[in-house]
Amino acid sequence: MSIRPAEPRDIENLIAINEAAVPAVNSLEAAELARLIAMSARTLVSERNEKPAGFVLCLDETADYDSRNFLWLKRNFERFFYVDRIAVSPEARGLGLGEKLYDALVGETSADGTCAGAPLTCEVNERPPNPGSLRFHKRLGFLEVGRQDLGDKAVVYLARELIPARTATETENA
Repeated sequence: MSIRPAEPRDIENLIAINEAAVPAVNSLEAAELARLIAMSARTLVSERNEKPAGFVLCLDETADYDSRNFLWLKRNFERFFYVDRIAVSPEARGLGLGEKLYDALVGETSADGTCAGAPLTCEVNERPPNPGSLRFHKRLGFLEVGRQDLGDKAVVYLARELIPARTATETENA
């Protein structure tokens, strides 16, 4: 298994992975996914047997995105990195790819220190319920920072530090 940046040739496979994860993530068309990838801070793809098996798409606060969840975060955080979606193909679930994608994302966004002080954020559906995702994110150190009832669904917002405060200070002083 390897993890690499997303490439235009991945779109068809990433759409299939995304659609297999609905309703845990919203359905997308190829053009919309391509637009999100183009404005993302990072989009990483995990490959298994030389084929995309999962991906994580992360935006920062500068993205031009009208998602209700993104806009909530923009109102509540000055700076943030937002995991808009993480999805793993059905045949690769249970292999730890989600955690490996998060580890790679945190490693890449933390490497140069520019994200110091900015939390890594996401939301998890409460309606329809997604208890597996909530357990997964809490295991990775995410804490609840808010809730929102959107009528058609309800979500809980989660955040965690990208760089622990001690490491951020050390990075700034280096």
